[in-house]
Amino acid sequence: MFLRTRNKENVASATWNEFLHGLGSTRDVAAEKAREKAGSVRETLSGTGTEARQRASLALDALAGRPAPVRWGWVVAAAGVGVLAGLAVAELLRGHPVDEAVASLRRQLSHSKEQVQEYVG
Repeated sequence: MFLRTRNKENVASATWNEFLHGLGSTRDVAAEKAREKAGSVRETLSGTGTEARQRASLALDALAGRPAPVRWGWVVAAAGVGVLAGLAVAELLRGHPVDEAVASLRRQLSHSKEQVQEYVG
């Protein structure tokens, strides 16, 4: 009977040690996951805080009647797009049949002018 009790205590002790080891590794995994989540939340809140401060500053400026700052990046981008569009249109119209038609009309008008001058003069 003493042997059975001692054997049961050894099994219980071994099981308890395995259980504690499992809890320890589970705690380590949970702590690592919590650190990862905390880092992610910290980054999100940091970006959100920066955005909130910028918006609050702009709101205070608007309430104080100060003009909004000019966003030069957008102005330069719009000017660049305008220049590119103008160059594209100019390239499309270069050597276009309209130019040839205007040149032909000028030749005809100058020929007609010469004929009128000969007839009158």
